[in-house]
Amino acid sequence: MKKKILAVLMALVITAGLMPCAYAWNEDVPQSLEAATLNKIEVLNDEDGAPYFQLEIKFPQSFMDLSEERPADGNTWIDYYWKIDDGSWEIFSSGMTDTFFDPSYGCAVSGQANTYRVPYIYPEDEGGANEIVIKDHTYTLKVLLSYCYYDETGEYFSIGSEFSNELSIGSGSFYKNISDWAKPELQDAYDLGLIPDILIGADMTKPITREEFCELAVLLYEKSTGNSSEPITPNPFSDTTNTQILKAFKLGITTGTSATTFSPNVLINREQCAAMLFRAIKAMKPNGDFSIEGVKDFPDQSNISSWAAEATKYMFKIGIITGDSNGDFMPKATTTAQEAAGYGMATREQAIALSVRTYEKMPNLK
Repeated sequence: MKKKILAVLMALVITAGLMPCAYAWNEDVPQSLEAATLNKIEVLNDEDGAPYFQLEIKFPQSFMDLSEERPADGNTWIDYYWKIDDGSWEIFSSGMTDTFFDPSYGCAVSGQANTYRVPYIYPEDEGGANEIVIKDHTYTLKVLLSYCYYDETGEYFSIGSEFSNELSIGSGSFYKNISDWAKPELQDAYDLGLIPDILIGADMTKPITREEFCELAVLLYEKSTGNSSEPITPNPFSDTTNTQILKAFKLGITTGTSATTFSPNVLINREQCAAMLFRAIKAMKPNGDFSIEGVKDFPDQSNISSWAAEATKYMFKIGIITGDSNGDFMPKATTTAQEAAGYGMATREQAIALSVRTYEKMPNLK
């Protein structure tokens, strides 16, 4: 018998959501909301053995502020949508966010700002609760945030966000956009836990930032070595407090753009990406053989900066990077037209692909 089971947690928020939202108009209510980001979806089992989904959701800071300030005495809400296989989207649960924002429920993800685990999302299928075989279907989920309130006349208003990214069990939909060539390697990276939360749900075809690459490189280091890393103290930078950046700095993977700045949102090009990954490998294999004797120049070697020559040749030597169809490395833009076209920039999918290749080669590197 087809059956939809709602979690205790969901039942609590929905019950609370039946209460009126507010009673007075307040001009501080925003006219739009930022979307949430789904970081992760897991299949777990409850104490009776029944499978359920647990979502990890990152909420925008503006939404967290709204939940705290509650203008017009309103409430923050979240709607959960899913589709099964190629079926249509349907809303299967909705409720106020107060329950899992409450610290006493233990839903907050340690060390990750504004990120919460939402458990007990039970799948829908034929048969009893313990007979569901999730792998026989593809469940795709997304969420929508809203803020509801009543004005002073009692009229109800609800302001909604755009939908979050979609995550699927079985399809690897942990991104918004991706090139066909990158799908196998990014799926491997996701399965190995090599994609940091900052890149989950991102458009993988876009250039990667210095901050994002640091998070990627530190995760690669910790997964490859089994060692945890520590941030540099005190923090030398005035423009970031990101712990992963401070870890990368202490490991020697990255440097600042000045003595006091890091420039986390600056994009990196291909030769910068290769150099940072080379430093990560050196951190992982401090006594490794990094010789590049006998490695031929790239056809466009003259465009590669002198400080990146060793890194690019070494990465080519061990098979982590390759050139294009002409063998060119395309290290960076060298003309105004190339800069405008984004030539030589490292994309997120390229950086992740290099990371997973490095992870796979680490056991055999000398």
